[in-house]
Parts: sequence; C-alpha cells; structure tokens
Amino acid sequence: MTLHIRIHRQEDYGRNASNFASSLLCDATQQHPYDELLQLAGSSQRNAAATSLSQAKSSAEPAAGTARVMRRFTASFPVFVFGAFCATSTVAVAADETIYAAPDSSFVLVGGVGYTQLRANELVYDLAGNHVSKLIWESDAPVLTTGFKAELGNSWTIAANSVIGLSGESHMEDYDWYGFSPGFGPGDWASRDISPDTSLDRYINLDIAAGRDFGINDATTINLHGGFKYTDVKWTAYGGTFIYSGRAFRDSQEIFEPGKGIISYEQRYPGVFLGAEVITRLGDWTLSGLLRGGLGIDESEIDDHWLRTMHSKGEFGTEPFVSFGAKANYQVTDRVNLFLAGNFDKYFREKGDMTVDKSKDTATGIYKNLAGMDLQALTISAGFKLTF
Repeated sequence: MTLHIRIHRQEDYGRNASNFASSLLCDATQQHPYDELLQLAGSSQRNAAATSLSQAKSSAEPAAGTARVMRRFTASFPVFVFGAFCATSTVAVAADETIYAAPDSSFVLVGGVGYTQLRANELVYDLAGNHVSKLIWESDAPVLTTGFKAELGNSWTIAANSVIGLSGESHMEDYDWYGFSPGFGPGDWASRDISPDTSLDRYINLDIAAGRDFGINDATTINLHGGFKYTDVKWTAYGGTFIYSGRAFRDSQEIFEPGKGIISYEQRYPGVFLGAEVITRLGDWTLSGLLRGGLGIDESEIDDHWLRTMHSKGEFGTEPFVSFGAKANYQVTDRVNLFLAGNFDKYFREKGDMTVDKSKDTATGIYKNLAGMDLQALTISAGFKLTF
C-alpha cells in the first residue's frame, strides 16, 4: 500500500508587522488639510477661525478616522483574499495528492514439491448401523504443488492451488464382520485382506477462491474469501494375503497372486467453502495461517472387487470438511521468495446410498444409507514464489 502526503507552507502575502507600523507612523505625522487654513488666517481672525475650526475638526475627526480604517481595509482586503485563495488552493492540491493510492496489481506464481500422507476409509453398514465391512487405504507419496494469486485492484484477489500426487508407497487392509464374528469391535473381524502392493493411481487436490484483503495494521492483512474445492483420489490393490472364516472362526488362509488386481477404489469430493487467511510481514519473512470450512456437494465413491466381479457406487449428499494451512516465505529478491508450507484437509465421515450394479455373490440394487466414507490428507511442501 502506498500513501503520499505532501505538506506545503503558504507564505503570507499581506503586510508584515514592520510595514504595518510604518503605515501607522505616516498616518500620524501627515499634515492635516485644516492646518493650512489656520496659517493663512490673520491674527485678528485666528481666534474666531480657531473656534469654528475646532468645532468643524471635532465633527470631522470621527469621519476621518473611519475613512482611514476603510482605506486600510480596502487596501488589505485584496491581499487577504489573494492569500486566502493561495492557501486554500495549496490545501486542496495537498488533499488531492493525499488520496489513497491502491496498490499496483500483481500476479504471483507458486511452484514446489512436497510429501503427502493420505488415509481414507471405505465402509459398509448393516440395517442396524453396524459396520460389516471396512477398507483402509493409506499412502505416503511425493507431490507437485502449483498455484497463483492475482491482485485485481481495490484489494480484491483471486487465487488457485493444486496438489498432484505421484506414485509413492501405499497400503490397503480390508476387514469384514459376518457369521463367526463374536461382535463388531475392531478385533472381531471374520476375514482380513492385506495388500502391501497397492498403487496410488491418482491424487488431485484443487481449489480456487475469490476474496478481499483487509488491513489490520501496517504489517498484517486478513483475506476473507470463498471458493470451490475438488479432491479426487484412487487406489488399486494387488496380490496380498487373505485370512477368512470358512467352517470356523479364521480357519482359512489364501495368498493372492502377486501383481493381480484385487480391489480398486476411488473417492470424489467436490465442494464449496468459506475461509480466512492472516498474513503478517516481519522484515524479509512473511508468515501466514489459513482456515477454511465447507460442505462437499454430491460426493461419490466407486468400488471394484475384481475377484468377485462386483462393481458398486456410493452417493452422498453434503459432507462437511475443514482445511488448515501455514506458510513461511523468505524474500530473496524483490520478485523471488522461497517458502515452506503445511496443509491439512479432513472430510468427515458421512453415510450415503450404495448401488451395486453387478456381482456374482451380492444382490444388485440400491442399498439406502448403508455406505460410508471419509478422507484426510497432510501435505508438507517447499518451493518458490515469483511476483510479476
């Protein structure tokens, strides 16, 4: 923000004190016009003339004094008006130059690399609300981060960010409760599938927001904004070991063929949000904190159990989510900054409808309010920021 203030000193164009005093002295010593008549009068007439002149002088002196005051006022008034005009013009010009100057529009480009931890849960419930199937999907993967922020003038901004996941290391565990399960606790599962060979097929986290900056003080600004967010994550599990209950509780075990697809799973989270970001500058450092809250709209999940030839889709209404972020920027030059950032996203668990399109061991159809899912992501990244 640039603020221009100019102070002007207006010189007095009127009389100074010495000129004014000289004027008064001249007025005091100037010969009065009636004194000439006294000098021309004879000695015999002086007394009478003096008497009449005294009367005339006494009546004329108030008028003469008034005339002198009027002459001074008349002579000074143009100077006063001119001085007042100049002073007023100077103040007006200064006030015009003091009007707030909006910051120049700028465009900021961000790029970096990082590391993310993903954890998603896929659940199936029975009619009583007990979970009868739970799949846990986890990944530790490198990511690429990009983004931009544009200042549109009058403190309005638009910003967008993206996080793209690469392969990394992933893991899947599938638990089922049925028949021989003594209960529905975490240790009561009847079958378990563990697939260490799991791939992260896709991880995309995008957001775009429009907002406005509000100055708190010379060093701190808060940006209030709202926008759209989309997250898409997909895994495929290959091979692994399978323990299940055949004729008794956990009495059987099987090893799946390495490299053979067992399960594929995808979550999609479109949503809208409101948020606030606080930015403060400390010398060459700029620190910021971000908080957002929103609702997912028409989230969905897709599940393919390849060995069972089962395809299902879960559909959800509105699912709340929150995002937290922190970033530290160090200014290298006027246009180049380096940054270290951390972000956490959490989509809370909600229930939805599950549609089974095909399966060789499960009836097809729509299962109301029997599907569940949630997701959380923690990302650490570092990179550069360029200002144009």
